[in-house]
Amino acid sequence: MGDEKSELEDSRRAEILALDAKIDSSNLFEILGVAAGASPDEVRAAFREASRKFHPDRFFGKNLGPLGAKVDRIFKKLVEANQTLTDTDKREAYLVANPFVRAAARGYTGSNSAFKPAERTETEEARDAERRARLARHPYLAKATKLNEYVTRARELVARGEFSQAFTQLNQAAQVDAQNAEVKAMLADVRKKADLARAESSYAHAMEALNREDRSLALQALRSAVAANPNHHKAAHKAAQLLEKAGEGKEATSYAQKAVDAEGGGNNVEYRMHLALLLEAAGMKALAKKHFDRAQKLDPNHPEVKKHGKKLWPF
Repeated sequence: MGDEKSELEDSRRAEILALDAKIDSSNLFEILGVAAGASPDEVRAAFREASRKFHPDRFFGKNLGPLGAKVDRIFKKLVEANQTLTDTDKREAYLVANPFVRAAARGYTGSNSAFKPAERTETEEARDAERRARLARHPYLAKATKLNEYVTRARELVARGEFSQAFTQLNQAAQVDAQNAEVKAMLADVRKKADLARAESSYAHAMEALNREDRSLALQALRSAVAANPNHHKAAHKAAQLLEKAGEGKEATSYAQKAVDAEGGGNNVEYRMHLALLLEAAGMKALAKKHFDRAQKLDPNHPEVKKHGKKLWPF
């Protein structure tokens, strides 16, 4: 493990790793180790206790290795949690933007389990209504609300397999908060899924074009499939075959190589033999024989191996 280079005891290292691992999936109360709904005083006390463990100054003079960045990240999150949960407006905005945390907070009674909320007067209700209206205009809440709307729509679109539209929503979310870890992770995941879906769609269009004997359109769609998903070995192999028939030997060889290099394509005898024959035709016999030898090891009884083996590379 890279963390073994640090000078910390195993227990301290484990403590840092454990908190860092959950920092992106925990709410601000959980980060501080207090119950949802803990009072500002309880939050401050928890922050003071956490600072004794995770303030970067506590590790002055020690070689933390890769743990140094984790300690900095943890302390920044602790500071964010303390500042948010001890500020009236920021705390309310955070709870409004995170309804599940808000629901958990409503049931919290603090250290006095017998505490019961007092009956609220009309004046108090009116004040709360005015406060909620004021918070709705608060920049922090407006930003959090807008971000939540984009992310929610993106999740719904992903569930329906509409990845391009989901990607658009997440790009909008990134413009609201470019540093949001959840948005970054979702963008990467949706981009990958969108590329895979686009590759499959392009491959299907290519097969339809081939059925109509429209090789030009088929080749265009196959190129698009490989561009979207370099591991689409079927599209790469089919493109290599069409390009060879069109007399485009150099590009055919390039796509034959892509088919072999793609995940799941390296152990395909047909792909290997096709690449070997293209290389041999281009005068690169040493490299061609390398791929033929690989094909022969994969399946010495394959018809293509038997057909071309002694003819091109006699032993």
